[in-house]
Amino acid sequence: MHYDAVVVGAGPAGCMAAGELTARGFKVLLLEKERLPREKPCMGLLSPLGRRLVEDDFGPLPPECLERPAEALGVRVLGEGGGEYSLPFPGEGLWVKRAVLDAFLARSCGAEVGEGCRVVDVAAGRFHVRLRFVRGEEEEEAEATYLIGADGADSLVSGMVRPEFHRLHALPALERATLFLWEGEADWDPRWLGMVVWKRGVGRFFARCGMVGLALSHGEGRGWQEELEGLTGFLSRRVGLRLRGDPVRMAAVSNRMAREGRYNLGAGSALLAGEAAGFLDPWGFGIRLALESGKLAAECIAESAGENVTPHLHYLRRAQPMLGAGSGGKRRRSHGKVGELDLSGWAGEKGRAARRDFRALRRNLNR
Repeated sequence: MHYDAVVVGAGPAGCMAAGELTARGFKVLLLEKERLPREKPCMGLLSPLGRRLVEDDFGPLPPECLERPAEALGVRVLGEGGGEYSLPFPGEGLWVKRAVLDAFLARSCGAEVGEGCRVVDVAAGRFHVRLRFVRGEEEEEAEATYLIGADGADSLVSGMVRPEFHRLHALPALERATLFLWEGEADWDPRWLGMVVWKRGVGRFFARCGMVGLALSHGEGRGWQEELEGLTGFLSRRVGLRLRGDPVRMAAVSNRMAREGRYNLGAGSALLAGEAAGFLDPWGFGIRLALESGKLAAECIAESAGENVTPHLHYLRRAQPMLGAGSGGKRRRSHGKVGELDLSGWAGEKGRAARRDFRALRRNLNR
């Protein structure tokens, strides 16, 4: 069957892209390899801008999508030297249940949704795309004018659209990440995302409703056991962390190619969005970047429709602010306003401990 556009991946980026295209009159097929709702190793923090993007396109989130408490105030950083720094949002964010959020967005985007559809081949020409995918035990085929790959850090679409770039830059930048979920408590305001900056790197955590979540990233040659033990010990001393039983462990990968200034926006009429393109927020607000890039990719396809210009050229031009054009490189990314957080006050603090903690933050976010 022929569609105007096929979107691969029913996460926030894919659902936003599908919804934007459908609203503009495109016939869209949204493919998701899992059955919805499906669990994702995500802390579920929707920043104020992310919330605005969702509400503008999908309306207010239903209560079943929200955690309790739902209000998200920003990030509170704990430094190894003893400092604690509050970095509030400029508005109200939300804590969401990621699996339920994705299912809601997919149901509401207006596209034809294919669940349990694993893409096995993509052939992308200038204005023609052919996909083969497996649904159940049957192989099916779809054709379209445009394609958006929003299938995550280890994107299959990325490897098929730009195989050389994917092999040289995307695959080497993959980093393992693990989210641990425990029963437990901490002396912590649940409205804040916690971030620990210490000698081993950066750890993120939350504590709410009798549950504690800890997120760690670890590259090749770095195991998680020792790092987890160190982080839980640190948090037990600083915020009275109390854990019960064994954790549920959810493994994932993240793509860090943007640290070297590399992004994969696609080619021709095949675009990439979200982490498939390299958009990864250093603070952990990946939902917002996924939504923003998915919407932008769809807008660029709509702009190019009827023109003899492929949407990739529009996307490359309009995505420049998201790529950090004119930002002064890596150093700027941890000074001043980073995403939706303003670090300028902390960066200007005169105390030795605050300066040391800030240098550690900058070093770890940029590494």
